Amino acid sequence: MILSRLLAVALLIPACATLRDGGRRREPVPFVYVGGYDDHISVFRFDFETGSLLPAGTASAGRNPSFLAWDGEGKNLYAVNEEGDGRVLAFAIDPVTGGLTRIGATSSKGVGPAHLSVDGTGRFVLVANYAEGNDGTVAVLPITAGGALGAAVSTRGFGMNSHPHFITTDPGHRFVFVPCLGANFVAAMKLDTATGVLLPHQPDHVASAPEAGPRHMAFHPSGKFAYVINELNSTMTAYRYDGARGTLEPIHTASTLPPDFAGQNSGADVHVHPSGRFLYGSNRGHDSVAVFSLDAQTGRMTLSGHQTETIQTPRNFHIDPTGRLMLVANQGADTISVFRIDPNDGHLTLAADPTPTALTRPSFVGVITRPGR
Repeated sequence: MILSRLLAVALLIPACATLRDGGRRREPVPFVYVGGYDDHISVFRFDFETGSLLPAGTASAGRNPSFLAWDGEGKNLYAVNEEGDGRVLAFAIDPVTGGLTRIGATSSKGVGPAHLSVDGTGRFVLVANYAEGNDGTVAVLPITAGGALGAAVSTRGFGMNSHPHFITTDPGHRFVFVPCLGANFVAAMKLDTATGVLLPHQPDHVASAPEAGPRHMAFHPSGKFAYVINELNSTMTAYRYDGARGTLEPIHTASTLPPDFAGQNSGADVHVHPSGRFLYGSNRGHDSVAVFSLDAQTGRMTLSGHQTETIQTPRNFHIDPTGRLMLVANQGADTISVFRIDPNDGHLTLAADPTPTALTRPSFVGVITRPGR
């Protein structure tokens, strides 16, 4: 019965390749983790060839584990509890079964945490507290030797209703960027990777277009560009990134919608394809994933199409590390859709029927590869 209550986030994690069949070494088994607005995280076994998801267990995860992150080795999983006094939970990942064992929880140092990430050094979890009606904050939580989390070593506030919606380090692991939807800018800070302390940076923010509402952010694999999806005006902004100085320079902005769309819409998530050739953004209202081609020299975007099949309120999506598959969390349909990615034009083709989550409002999909041994 517990398997029927599936959580609303899809995260792809292959298990350790020590499984054996008749004494022969087998390839890693992919697992998908789903979390959303419920009280558990669900585990699926993933068939990479067919795109199907098979239930493989659940783990209690407190209230509203709406966003997940993981370390680079795929040993530990972290989840927010999106509620008044927010928390961040830590789990150990079983490399064979994909099961989750809770190993601790700590305060997010704010209200309503909406996003978290693991910094590039693997030493800290960074969390953004959206804080409806309160001072939006971010915090840095140290990761212990066993994967659990210590109390916050650094915090930063951005003002009443600033709504920090995302937090990430840059590819060089030196700078931290926070799209603040309410304050309408992308905040910038330095990160002391020895202590986890957030330090002032100049400039300390990059303003967005009026009423744009910057929400999520993704860096190009080259490290030369970054892309921010704007929730309120349904646009995508491309930036030139100077990794030595930690500065963002706007290049241009493009709509995530077709020219003839006249309904209500809000942008949600953004990811760059591992090849660096394509960019994707999700639309809630138009109910689509927008596909952009990217110019490798200039970073400029060209909208090339939309995928709408089976998509309903796509809160979050993720691309597997090989760049072959995309998983979409349909918050409005309580399903996960899996698409194959055309390597020539980046367009999406449905790989399998959507998988019901039996969970309220799935809100995250993420993919991680754990090396075998």
